[in-house]
Amino acid sequence: MEIDFTLRPDPAAAYRSLGAGSSVAVLFLHGLTGSPVVWVPIARALAAEGIDVSVPQLPGHGTSWQEMGLTAWSDWLGDAHTELGRLRADHDRVIVAGLSMGGSLALALAAAEGAPDEIIVVNPALYVDSPFAPLLPVLRHVVRTIPSIGGDIAHPDRDEYAYERTPVAPLSTFHRALRILREDLWKIDCPVTAMISGEDNVVGPRTLRALRSGLPRPPHIVALRRSRHVATLDFDAHTIAEAVLAKARTEAVESSPSETGE
Repeated sequence: MEIDFTLRPDPAAAYRSLGAGSSVAVLFLHGLTGSPVVWVPIARALAAEGIDVSVPQLPGHGTSWQEMGLTAWSDWLGDAHTELGRLRADHDRVIVAGLSMGGSLALALAAAEGAPDEIIVVNPALYVDSPFAPLLPVLRHVVRTIPSIGGDIAHPDRDEYAYERTPVAPLSTFHRALRILREDLWKIDCPVTAMISGEDNVVGPRTLRALRSGLPRPPHIVALRRSRHVATLDFDAHTIAEAVLAKARTEAVESSPSETGE
C-alpha cells in the first residue's frame, strides 16, 4: 500500500471518501491542537483500497488557537459521536482510529452507548503529562496559553501543523475528562489495538499501564520503534496504515455474504 504524504492546498481541512460500496468505514480522529493532516495520508491510502473513510476537523482545530480556546472536550467528543453515527447509518461496521487526544476520544466512544466495533489508538492520552496538570483548574483563570505540545516527529520532512500555543481552558477540560475516562475503561467491550511509539515526548508510559489495568480484556499492543508521538506522519506510518487496513478487510469479510451464499 502506497502512502502519499503530499500536502493538500488546505492541509487542515476535513477529508472524506465515502460511497466506495464498502461495508466497513474507518473514522480517524486527530489530536489536541492538531488537525486532519495527521491522518489524511493514511486515510487516502485506505480509500484507494476501497475502504470508506472520514477524517473530521474537530471544533476549534485547524484554524487558530484563539478559536480553539472557545471549545472544550464536550465539543470534540460530541462531534466525534455525531460522525460515528453518520457512518453507522450507512455501514455494517465502523472502526475508529485515533491519535493522541483522538485516541482518548476513541476510547470514550468505545465506553459509551453506540460504541464502534473496534478501535485503534496511536499514542493515546489518558493523562495530561505535565507538572502543571494539577494546577489547570486554577491556571485557566490566570494564564491563557502555554507553549505548543505539537511537532514531536522523528521524520525530518513531516509536519503536523499544530498550533504554536496551547490554550489552557480547553486543556483543563481535557484533563478533567481523562480522569473520568480512566474510570470508565472497564465499560469498553470492543477490541482495542494500542500502537505505542518507542520515544514519545508528549504522552508518558503510565497511559499504557492504565490501559492494561483498566480494560476488561487486554489490548493488542503494537510497538512503533522508529517513531515519536505523531507516529501517523513518522517512520512507522506504513505499519499503522497496514494495521488499520487489515482490520477493515477482516471486518469486511466477516460482514459480507460468502460466495456460496451461506
